[in-house]
Amino acid sequence: MSEKRDVNVVIANIIKTGVFVSSFFIITGITLSFIQRANGVLTVERYTFNEMLRGLVSLNYYSYLMFGIFLLILTPVLRILGLLYIYIEQKDYKFVRICILVLVILIMSLFLGVTHS
Repeated sequence: MSEKRDVNVVIANIIKTGVFVSSFFIITGITLSFIQRANGVLTVERYTFNEMLRGLVSLNYYSYLMFGIFLLILTPVLRILGLLYIYIEQKDYKFVRICILVLVILIMSLFLGVTHS
């Protein structure tokens, strides 16, 4: 029972950390938008990952918002990776296969969503 509780604590910590870090970037982006007197209109446009990283360095509020959303979307993926690691360590191959299947589905949906226009 203690092993199961440890798994739950690890997964809960991954989720909490992801939410806190993404919230930090989103709140920073909102704050920067007020400081930079943004016009209040966010347009949905093609925005590359490199542009987002360059925008973080230049304190672009839109980049902080996008990076926060990116981290929030990444949090469940990190949860599955954490579970995969734990199940491999425990040699529970039934759940290893399930985690791999979920990761494949997530990756496929990511690529289908990115290429969809």
